[in-house]
Amino acid sequence: MAQQPMTPFFPIFASKSDGQHIVNLKGRPLRNGPTEEQLNTSPNDQGQRDFYRLIEKEDPKHQDWRKKLGGMLLREIGGKQFEDRWQQCILWELPENYVLYEHIKTKADGQLKTVKNHSGGGHDRQDAYLYGYPKGPKKRFRSPVEFFPHLLWLCTDENSDMANCTCKMCSPAGDVEKPQAKVEVKQEQPAPIKRENSSSGAIPNTNVTGRNPIVQIPARRSSTGAPIPSPIVKPSTPVAGPRPAPTPAAAQIRAPPTLQSTPLPQPRSIEQQADLSYNKFLCRSGEVVWFFRPKTSAWGLGLVVRRWATKEVPMSRAYLIQPLSHPFESPPQELVQTDDHVKPWLAWSAPSCTFPFLQQNPQFEYHNTDWRALISGQGGEGIASVDASILAAKAIDTTYTLFQCLKTNKDDKGNEVRQYNGMYLGAEKIWRGEAVRLRIGATGTDLMVVTDIIEQVLVNPPTTKVIAIGDVYSYATLDAPDANLPPKPPQQNNNIPSRMVHDMVWRNRMLVPLTRTAAWWKLIQPAYKIDIDDIKGRWYETSLVFQEPFAKAVKNGEGGNGIWMNSRGDATGKGKGASVAQPDRIGAFGASVPKGTRVVEGLEPPSQPMGQQQQAHDGMDINMGGGNMADPFSIDEFMHVDHLGDDAGMEYGGNNNYTF
Repeated sequence: MAQQPMTPFFPIFASKSDGQHIVNLKGRPLRNGPTEEQLNTSPNDQGQRDFYRLIEKEDPKHQDWRKKLGGMLLREIGGKQFEDRWQQCILWELPENYVLYEHIKTKADGQLKTVKNHSGGGHDRQDAYLYGYPKGPKKRFRSPVEFFPHLLWLCTDENSDMANCTCKMCSPAGDVEKPQAKVEVKQEQPAPIKRENSSSGAIPNTNVTGRNPIVQIPARRSSTGAPIPSPIVKPSTPVAGPRPAPTPAAAQIRAPPTLQSTPLPQPRSIEQQADLSYNKFLCRSGEVVWFFRPKTSAWGLGLVVRRWATKEVPMSRAYLIQPLSHPFESPPQELVQTDDHVKPWLAWSAPSCTFPFLQQNPQFEYHNTDWRALISGQGGEGIASVDASILAAKAIDTTYTLFQCLKTNKDDKGNEVRQYNGMYLGAEKIWRGEAVRLRIGATGTDLMVVTDIIEQVLVNPPTTKVIAIGDVYSYATLDAPDANLPPKPPQQNNNIPSRMVHDMVWRNRMLVPLTRTAAWWKLIQPAYKIDIDDIKGRWYETSLVFQEPFAKAVKNGEGGNGIWMNSRGDATGKGKGASVAQPDRIGAFGASVPKGTRVVEGLEPPSQPMGQQQQAHDGMDINMGGGNMADPFSIDEFMHVDHLGDDAGMEYGGNNNYTF
């Protein structure tokens, strides 16, 4: 059988977008897409799944939307002179920040449910929804026909006046001043489609999948109410071939402008410099961590009071940890000498308390629990020190403490704006210049690179608010059909933190050969402001903390950016809520640590013995992982993206380097 001829498709671009990745509703930022709960693919008690799945650009359903939109757009704004290309045109990308999701429901056995469609027949229910409309996630488009009037308005209204848009979101049913679109749909049987290569500007070759719906759009009206005709607009440069000459008055449909990233703040200390560098210390002084206790062969919760490395073993890690407990116990500090024996507080879910009384009365927290009564056995059988550590960690999870004030500005009314270099947020220590995980965003996996931490103190009414400012990044992928020649991301960005770049290099060394896709960090919102309650926690490298879940997800075809950590607030059940300010870090721990406990900043090793177990570390000098202090650590090396893939610490087999 002769091979079916392939038909080239001609790309056009939306001139602008009103799409928003994050929206502000009632004064609060909100993810403009499915909620985290809707993105959860876990089955319920009956084994059924009901979730939303992100539809990638190369997915046939995504391509079908864009071909229909492209054909309708060219027909409406190009007119009869482009009639021969109405069925061969594709919208190269959806407008910026518009994202397509698929709603999937399954039966208990994992099979898709069979439900009735509008014509009365049965089919597998997998509805697609387009999110991004600026009035929030409840305003979503259900089909290309439904979205097209809004797309047409975006491409033709120079004033961006929503009064001129005839889509159902901008012009809801019942508004007599705005007539509804008349829709006549002619649909042919779709043919197989060849996968697009989204990594370059080349025009993809693919089969025709059928005619686009024919849509008659009512005339848009100007601000004065007079109808205006549709302008004639030529498409973006197609593949070589004859084409009618455009009219002199034709306007060009342009790609959206390139976003500009924010320069990274420079570290102000060796300690901050180390924490912003790849594979230095997993945990930090002042943080709550899980740590392994050899005497009991169990994991406990404690406060990191000091950390250091040794000159003799540059990649060594040493943590001095104060176990958390109840007010009537002062456990001695313990030494941990490997990152393998410490885990972030949010890496694991807190277990239930051991006392039946606390299990049955979750309203009791660390501060209002009668620890003497529990110790005396009045709460049943349990271990007071274990339960105290759990409740103490939960209490600390709701606190924050700002540190290293850099600047204070005061207006004539007495209001102050203070800039800080870092903050303790819940169990963790966060610096300017590093990535944090966000509650908001379309996928639930977006990151913000914090460039400023601002405290606003108002006099009337007395109010204190803390916001983080930074660039928001989303995980994105490109086709990589040739593992030896991976594509370059469309954004060239020198302001991505070195830790994020190193980690993506590691991920791509597995992703590219196994999935023929390459991942990269896509800038979606520069200089964005959020309340600190919208921060899930600090970001950890997949290559250092989640190697096994990542490898399993990639091999199972589940992608390379799974959600493997808890969020701040999960352990308490309070979720996102008002944070409680603490003037200093030790104050957040209250009676859960002995009086006189002190957090030692910096990376210097102790100069005095800390018990027989720690005597081997006396007098050791700090080393940042490569040479000695005569060979100083260079921040320029770690901030220059072009050279990050050459780090000696990134050896992973194979000869290819993938820097994204």
